[in-house]
Amino acid sequence: MLGSIRSHQSSAATARRQNFCHSATLASNPYPKIENLQKSVDVCAKLITDRDGHKEVIGLSINRPLTIGRNPERSFYVIPDSSVSGLHCTIFAVRSPSGGVIVSCQDSSKNGIILNGHRIKKTSVILMNGDSIRIPDSLTFTCTHVWKDPVEKISVFDPTPPPQPARKHIGHYVVTSQCLGSGSFATVHLALSMDRRCQVACKSIRTKKGHRDELGQVMKEIKILMGLNHPNINRIFDTQEDQHFIHIFLQLCTGGDLFTYINSFTEKDCKMDEDEVKYIMFQLLKGLVYLHDKMISHRDLKPENILLHAPGPYPRIQIADFGLARPKSYQETFNVCGTVSYLPPEGILALDQKHLGYVGMPSDCWSAGIILYIMLSGSHPFDYDAPSDSCNACICAVRPA
Repeated sequence: MLGSIRSHQSSAATARRQNFCHSATLASNPYPKIENLQKSVDVCAKLITDRDGHKEVIGLSINRPLTIGRNPERSFYVIPDSSVSGLHCTIFAVRSPSGGVIVSCQDSSKNGIILNGHRIKKTSVILMNGDSIRIPDSLTFTCTHVWKDPVEKISVFDPTPPPQPARKHIGHYVVTSQCLGSGSFATVHLALSMDRRCQVACKSIRTKKGHRDELGQVMKEIKILMGLNHPNINRIFDTQEDQHFIHIFLQLCTGGDLFTYINSFTEKDCKMDEDEVKYIMFQLLKGLVYLHDKMISHRDLKPENILLHAPGPYPRIQIADFGLARPKSYQETFNVCGTVSYLPPEGILALDQKHLGYVGMPSDCWSAGIILYIMLSGSHPFDYDAPSDSCNACICAVRPA
């Protein structure tokens, strides 16, 4: 009887794999059948492996996780090898804030996975174009992105990002040229922590001559934030400084940001579930209470600065981007900073009347209320006639706090 069950499972797994791969995915709920992987607009990335001498191509679609493991009831792509756990790992694909795609792998196994030669265990990693993941003593998968982010601007990898991934050793970290995001003052690159054996995000801020006092203040605030340790606050692991950059090594989040997550609902002409909004808001307020208890205000809370630790519904969120954070925030500040459409009324008044000030902690609470409204309604509570770019502009005054 036991042999019959094993034989049935093996046959089912073989048939499942044959229908799933080689330019087609299995017609099984919730995964749609893709007759031609190369032409399908649903496929944003591919996993390619060589199995029993045959090339197999697995298509990944947005918000349709792919499970890999030994147990046919728990895994969509079944590998019967003894070294493979029942549910070994889950591959996610979500939209990135820059318009491309974030592909991540969440390890759930006992013996981990090998990412580009480095062992990863019980954590989530981002798979960039060309990365390989290997299940120990089993298959190796190569990730290929069909959708790609726009070409990034000049960054720490001058003069331009190389066509092939490059690496630089900075302290105890290996920083790659794979850019996760960029702004006016900084770029964020994917890095590997040699001590923690996990991926991290490296935020590199370009330094300017004649601004050493300002940079000293930045480093002072970073050191304060390095003392923070809360599940809903993006953790700073370390900092390094050289002649041209300040490098901040941050906890990596693989689920994108809250702004993109909210947009995924509005694109489908639906709204977030109220229970999920409650869960996200509960985490946001817990993070704020932790910050405010330490007399630190964020001063730039908005969905773009709230990261999802991993993809999927009811995500764990982390408050990020503390570039405008301020210690001793019980004191009134005359330095108006943040994003205009999330400023409280007293902050808006202080833009035009320089003698007016406001306190950072109540401002954070106002911003949190706007975020709650956006999650529930899918729109901003205040309409502006100005273009959207100006609404999201960061206003930094020159007067000292």
